[in-house]
Order: sequence, then structure tokens, then C-alpha cells
Amino acid sequence: MTNTIYKNETAQKEIFGLYEEKLESLKIPYQEIDVQTSFGRTRIIKTGNEQGQKIVLFHGINAGAPLALESVKELSADYLLYAIDTIGQATKSDETLLNIKDDAYAIWADEVLDRLAISSANFVGISYGAYILQKLMTHRPEKIVKSILVVPSGLVNGAFLPSFTKLSIPLFRYMMTKRDQHLRSFLQSFVPEDDHFMFRLQKVLLQGVKIDFRRPLLLQKKDVDHFTKPVYMMVADNDIFFPGPAAVKRAKQLFRNLVDVHYLEQSKHIPHRDTFSEIQQVIRQWVG
Repeated sequence: MTNTIYKNETAQKEIFGLYEEKLESLKIPYQEIDVQTSFGRTRIIKTGNEQGQKIVLFHGINAGAPLALESVKELSADYLLYAIDTIGQATKSDETLLNIKDDAYAIWADEVLDRLAISSANFVGISYGAYILQKLMTHRPEKIVKSILVVPSGLVNGAFLPSFTKLSIPLFRYMMTKRDQHLRSFLQSFVPEDDHFMFRLQKVLLQGVKIDFRRPLLLQKKDVDHFTKPVYMMVADNDIFFPGPAAVKRAKQLFRNLVDVHYLEQSKHIPHRDTFSEIQQVIRQWVG
């Protein structure tokens, strides 16, 4: 395979298989939409109430639209959800890697919205997806009704020592030995212990995908000084990647329109399924 993020065809088939498995497990009606952009084809999963307010979801890195929908799928009873597969990641979109230092992600997202005929919507950016939403704030603020940043990247980064000891070391050990015990050690800092699907997904990603380890640049105040739409944040109190209290402190410095913050208590970066109803309730309150 040439010019691909996958190390072999088997890895791609496994990733796509897990994608379909998660999508079907949601047990919701959905429509798969492909749109063309100047960066390549993009897959969108559309579901929900055609008469409801639009909510656009940007997922975490290499997570894909089905995982973004999983924690909010009950919102489909009242809202129209569009979960966008990020281009250049292990999703059903094309594999084009975008520049993280310019407006490429904003332009790509804007083109996707245009193809979907979405002139304005509410947006939820999850982890890496929050960085994409921040880019949209700078490039097309008029398309945003309300912004919801969930365990967001782009505001702060985790402390070096915990990241090194709890993430880097076990990851290195796993990549050297391919032993499941080291993979579990790596995942235990940010994945619920009983999330067996995420264990399988991360195993395929680490073994079969050329991971893009580029870290998005942190958002600067000048980038969003012009942004006046409401901003909401949902953070985890035990987030090793983007510590909740630090992220909230920086958000207060960046956004003059930060309306509300919700803490997911005793939560890692990836929330436990037991918190899904809480997440949905808070989003309902914020979107209205």
C-alpha cells in the first residue's frame, strides 16, 4: 500500500470492521453521506430528528463518527446530529494529512458544512475535535450557534512527569514487546477498565496505523478575540491529556463568552458509559 496511513491492508480492514461494529451497536437509524472537498472525500454519519436543531460533532483522534455518537445517541430523538469523520485519520474519510499550523482544518470543515448545506449549527468538539472546532471559530464564526468543548485539546497539555511515567513508558514497552499487559498499562490512565472495544481499537491503531503524533498548537487569545458566540466546556477531573482545572482556567482567559463549565467527576479522558446520560442531559440544557 502506498501513500496510506495504514501499514497493511489487514489493519485497514480491521479498523473498518471495528468502525462498522460500533456503528451497528448504536442501534439507531442513520444515513452515511460522502461529500467531496478540496482535500478529499469526507464521510458523515447523519441521524436524528429532521425537525430538531442541528448539532455537528467532531470526534477525538482516530476515534471516528460512531464513537462520537455513542455517548450522545439519545439526543437523536430531539436533535439532528451530524458526526463528521476527520480527514487524514483512521476513519471512513480520505487519508489526506492536513497542516495543523495553518487554517487547513478550518477550510476543510467549512467545505464539509457547505456540501451539507449547513449554514449554522451547534457544535460539539471532543478532544482533538475541539481543536478543529477552535479552528472553525477563527475562520467561520458566523456558522457557529453554540460551541461545546468536551475534554478539549488546544487549551492546555498534560504535565510532563505523569505523561512520561503513565503514558510514554508503558507505550514504549508495548511497542517493543507487543504484550497486552503493557497496552493495558498504557490505556489505564485514560480509558475505563471495562472498555474492551477501546482496547481492541487501540491495539489495531498502534500496530497497524502510522499514527500522526503532531500536537496541535495551543489556541491564542488573538485567534478568538472576535468570537462572540456562547462557549461551553465539559471537562474530566482526572484527564491526563488535558487536565480539567487547568483547561478551565485557560478557557476563562481566552473566551470572554464562556457561559458554563461542567465537570465529569471521577472521570478519565474517555468517560465511562455510566456518565453518558449525564453528558446528554448537560448538552440538552446548553443547546436548549
